[in-house]
Amino acid sequence: MTIYSFCIVWINSCVLTTITITQNIFMTVAEKIIKPTQAGIFRTVFLYTGQGEATLMVIPTGQNVNDYMYVLVDSDKDNEENEIDLVYLFKELFSNGGKLSTFINTHPHNDHIGGIKEIYDEIGFSEVWHSNHKAGGKHKEKYEVFTEVLKKVGKSNEYFLLGTNELNKIRTSENVPTTKKLGLIDFQVISPAQYLCEDIQEGDADERNKRIHEQCGVIKFTYGTNPKSILMTGDSDKEAWKEHITEYHKDSLPADVLSASHHGSRTFFKNGKDDKDVYETHIEYIKPSYLIISAPKQSESPHEHPHDDAMELYKKHIDEDGILHLGANIESVIVDIDSYGNITVKTDKELIEKYGISENGGENEKNDASKNVYIGVQTSRIDNKPMG
Repeated sequence: MTIYSFCIVWINSCVLTTITITQNIFMTVAEKIIKPTQAGIFRTVFLYTGQGEATLMVIPTGQNVNDYMYVLVDSDKDNEENEIDLVYLFKELFSNGGKLSTFINTHPHNDHIGGIKEIYDEIGFSEVWHSNHKAGGKHKEKYEVFTEVLKKVGKSNEYFLLGTNELNKIRTSENVPTTKKLGLIDFQVISPAQYLCEDIQEGDADERNKRIHEQCGVIKFTYGTNPKSILMTGDSDKEAWKEHITEYHKDSLPADVLSASHHGSRTFFKNGKDDKDVYETHIEYIKPSYLIISAPKQSESPHEHPHDDAMELYKKHIDEDGILHLGANIESVIVDIDSYGNITVKTDKELIEKYGISENGGENEKNDASKNVYIGVQTSRIDNKPMG
């Protein structure tokens, strides 16, 4: 961010007075919305990407207003209308320096790794954490691009998501447990289990493809002296929760904010639409106050996400005012947790207005330089949502 200082001088009753005014006169939309204006805020931005998922975490690393690191959980790029162009967004977010610290991939499906090579080449990041699932079928091409990125990042900066009951634990690419810190927050990798990964890897390509959501990464992020948590679930399915997660991690599951698995799909609760064995034990332990659903309008989703039967089940456990579907109003959702553990949930349309893909396939206002900066103190059009 560029800082300019200037002086106003006038003479009053023969006395020379000088006032120095400092203003932030160049600030992109991305900086204004995403960068906290005070120290110690853990900000999570659920970015609208249509039928896909991309979540940016702004994590405090110290006591000063600029002490933050940036972690991207999943990425999506398929040029849907209004989808936020991640590269364009990040170029403006880091226009005055900086880059992503870490990319975390819950599983290598197209709508969770799309555009990652371009992000790496144009923006950069130092580490990759991933589920180590080897994708095939229609996801093979983008998966192979993802493996190219892994090679560039290097084995020493590649980590595996494997479930544990310990905080801040992850596995090296040599499968050695190690402690990592993400600034001042704590994290816990809840899924996938190591025995499950080994079992799936022994299967053929068809079996691996069928079980990718069973091997999906599930991670809990916690912050504050009165801790508040965000549970990221990727596309984890009923099988994963019923057979591998809930019983082993039930004491770790409570979370204030739940990212809806698989874009609000019924697969979080059922094996299929007609499955009568509805599973709800996991959400009874999670007890979220907020649900964030990363999906377009149901009529625009190729899979009819979010599913009506899934929404009815969610509403049994979460107050309807706490359910935020990004595609319903075409918006992003911002969750702030301060160092005391106070939580604020907000919605934002400005990021989409500025960085969203237009109906003709281009970025909104990309070439309009007059709308690229803000002068002086700005107020974002962010609406507070009620507390859970």
